[in-house]
Amino acid sequence: MPTLSSPPTEPQPTPEFPLLAIFAALIVVSVVAISLVIAMPSMVTLIAALGTVIAFAVAITWMLARIIGPEG
Repeated sequence: MPTLSSPPTEPQPTPEFPLLAIFAALIVVSVVAISLVIAMPSMVTLIAALGTVIAFAVAITWMLARIIGPEG
């Protein structure tokens, strides 16, 4: 007697990249850095705030480029 073949298995959904949580964390960190400039205006806090915002912008761009992949 021939054996019955098993039904095809459904593909397991892959978890999505937690992009929303990363954006939320970056917004909080950027707001804290800018708030420090407002609370304690000095050249050091200004440089720290700008450096933080620029570094996070670069990090987000890099992460999105890795997620999206090459255009070709």
